[in-house]
Amino acid sequence: MRIRWSRVARWGAWVAVGALVLAWGLWLALGRLMDAGCTNRVLDNQPSPDGHWRAVVFERNCGASTGFSTQVSVLAVRAELRNRAGNLFIADTDHGAAPSGRGGGPAVTVQWRSARQLVVRHHPAARVFKAMPSVNGVAVSYRVEP
Repeated sequence: MRIRWSRVARWGAWVAVGALVLAWGLWLALGRLMDAGCTNRVLDNQPSPDGHWRAVVFERNCGASTGFSTQVSVLAVRAELRNRAGNLFIADTDHGAAPSGRGGGPAVTVQWRSARQLVVRHHPAARVFKAMPSVNGVAVSYRVEP
């Protein structure tokens, strides 16, 4: 059985598809604009014991209106750290409540327990925005230490 679409139904379907494509494009463009004013500076780079992954601790600076943050990403060992937010952990000093580390944000350290287990340590007063339990198949535990 063949379905016959009326002219109005076809037009409506094209408008809906066009609106979705436009919304998707705007979402991508806004994401790139938000990242354009930010810079990342690597503070530490720890390869996993099996050499497949690396934990990258970095400072993210998004300009004068925001403070520095310390972030962590788990990446494939050969992957480039892009100008994006960390995929694992993000924290700041909460307006000076936590002491600043060498990157301006709170001090954060990482340590591999095994090829698939990572420990992230940070100050108890750090304001944590993101703390994923795992990323890229790597399980993460968090330790709060002064």
